[in-house]
Amino acid sequence: MSDVGRRTFLGRSAQVAAVAGACALAGSSAYGAEGKPMIGACGIACSTCPLMKAEKCKGCGAGNAVSAEVVAAKQCAVLSCASMKKIDYCGTACAKFADCAKLIGRPYDKDFQARIKAKLG
Repeated sequence: MSDVGRRTFLGRSAQVAAVAGACALAGSSAYGAEGKPMIGACGIACSTCPLMKAEKCKGCGAGNAVSAEVVAAKQCAVLSCASMKKIDYCGTACAKFADCAKLIGRPYDKDFQARIKAKLG
């Protein structure tokens, strides 16, 4: 196995283990109807979110799937923006993801976004 192939395999194994561990520790409210982990519009798995763990949030789901009432109740700039743009997740659907000030500190930091921007070119 090449060095790149080995890193890819190990990286995926670590991701699968992390998701499995998070799923085992999370409460049932962090899962959608199909038993899959719920992912917020910001891209964070609700089961790993510190707000969910502190029982200060029940999750929000994809931005294109939430009602106006949920958006108003959450008071989250990221969810509000994703809902307005009718996109599911910022990182996969918004061209401004790497430059978005709404994401800094909730849940991404400036260095993370700079690395994403650099890798995107």
